[in-house]
Parts: sequence; C-alpha cells; structure tokens
Amino acid sequence: MKVVYIIFVCIVLWSFAILVLRYRTRTHSNKFILKFLQILPSFFGFTSKVRGWSIATFRINKGISEITMLDVPKQRQWFQVKNKECGGVADPFLIKHNNRYYMFFEYEYKKPLYKDADIAYATSKDGINWTYKEKILEESFHQSFPYVFKMKGDFYMLPESYQSNQVRLYKAIDFPKKWILDTVLFEGKKLVDTIFLIKDSVYYWFTTNLNTSELLLFYSDSFKGTWVQHPCSPISKDISNNRNAGAIIEEENHYYRLAQDATEGYGSGVNLFGIEKISKQEYQEKLIKKPFLYKNKGMIKDALHHVSFLEEDEHIVAIDGANFAIRGIEIK
Repeated sequence: MKVVYIIFVCIVLWSFAILVLRYRTRTHSNKFILKFLQILPSFFGFTSKVRGWSIATFRINKGISEITMLDVPKQRQWFQVKNKECGGVADPFLIKHNNRYYMFFEYEYKKPLYKDADIAYATSKDGINWTYKEKILEESFHQSFPYVFKMKGDFYMLPESYQSNQVRLYKAIDFPKKWILDTVLFEGKKLVDTIFLIKDSVYYWFTTNLNTSELLLFYSDSFKGTWVQHPCSPISKDISNNRNAGAIIEEENHYYRLAQDATEGYGSGVNLFGIEKISKQEYQEKLIKKPFLYKNKGMIKDALHHVSFLEEDEHIVAIDGANFAIRGIEIK
C-alpha cells in the first residue's frame, strides 16, 4: 500500500506541475521543470508527450527586408505530423511546381537511435494548408535542412548530412517522391546548412563547419565543380550569424542571407544580412535587421531558427518554431 501511495502522490504532483506549465508556457521556458518532468514518469513505466518543432506559413505583401515580427500573423495554422514516430518538423523549404506548392522539411524522430531525423514533404493547393505525404530521403545518418531548388530543368536537394562527413547533392528522378545521390560536392569535414548563389557564372557556397563553428565560403566554376576556399573565408565565427537559416534570397537585384542567431541559446531567432560584394577575391555583407524574426510566444516560445521565402504576387513565408511544453504522459 505504501508503494501505491507514493506512486499516487507522484502522479498528483506531476499532474499539478503540468497544469502550472500550461499556464506559464506562453511566456516562460521552464527548462529546469521541463527536464524534471520528463525524467519523473520514466520511473513508473510512462514517458512524457512533449510538443516539438512545428512549421507555419503565411502570405505577405512585403519584400524580405521589410518584414518584421508585427507582420507574422498571431492566428497562424501550424503544420505538424501527427503519428507515433514523428517528434517534430523543422527547416522548411518551399517550392512551387505545376500550380501546386511543395514543402520539404526535417522529419524528427521521437526516439532517435543513431540519427535524429530524415527528410519528408507535404503538399498544398494554396501554400497555407498542408497535407503530409511521406518521407522521401532516408539514410543511415542524420539529415535536415533539405534545400530544394530547380537547376536547368531538374530538381535538386542539398540536405544537411554532417554525420557522413560529406556535402551530398541529390537529384529527383520522380519529383517529389524519388531522389538519388547525384554528386558528393565536398567531403572530409562536418559541414551543415549549405546554400549557394550564382554571380557572373561563378557558384559561391556558404556552409558552417560544425567542429569549429566557422561560417565558410567556397567557390566553384561550375555547379558540380571542385570547391575552392575563398580568400575571405571564414566569414564569421560569431554565433549571431555563423550558421545559415534558409536559402539566399534574390530580390530586386539584391542578395540577402538569413542567419541563425544563437546568442540566447540555440534557436534564439534569425538575423538578416545583405550581400554587398561577392567575387573570387572579395566578400562583404552588412547587417540589415537584428533581430529579424525571433522566438516569442505560443508555438515559437522556445525557438525559431529557419525562414523560407517564396516569391509570388503575394509572397509566402514559412517559419519553424518550437515550444517544448509537456502535453501529457503515455505508456512506454
């Protein structure tokens, strides 16, 4: 009876703490309480159900440099994959093809073993309401940041695959479902969140060395050509701008780079930089807006670290956000 009583008291205390968290979750992170509550149920054969990363899209009639947090709709619909396997979705990349919208994203696992995530996609008729389809890229190593783009009539994907020590370029053989490894662009370092831009027929590659926390710049004379480290590389080791937060955005002959800001922890927000000069000899960027988009309340209470911008008459913006509130318990 004594053991039963102890278990009963623990469950009551745990339930009360959950109620407190639900009231505080909009404005407080509660990280210490959260860790305690995640551990406690495991002693009794239960596990916590924790809300993870989600994605939201919205339309806007402004250019990328004019967007502020005031433009982010308070009542936005969040996209999640609701099954027993998926623990969250993040790093969205938007693309439109044949009048249909596609969103590629990181598919996180609830119970990661040797890797945390793979790549999946969703579709939409309006760019706002999304239907999850399936996982499309599963490897033996962690994958995220599925940078999808079209080049000379073909679709390519440049996902983060740092555990392979390679920058891997995939090509769609049946868009959007089937992809094959096309080229290993670079290998030998743990590089993450790789993006590129083309200027005067030269390809410039921006990527972060996970071991040194340096934002590196390379260039190549062709799409799949050998990378040469730029003389201005590394560009930065500052945690407010040393990791990309989405693709390069070209707008009215200006290039913009989105950068993750980790000054207040991973996922603090995103800063916006304008690329002023780029050539094989020079690189210069300036800060346009800091903070640009950042963690706030509700579903972005604990983190926001990625932006995708689809240019149309009325642009579509995708953001990811995290709120790590506990929603209940379930049997292991």
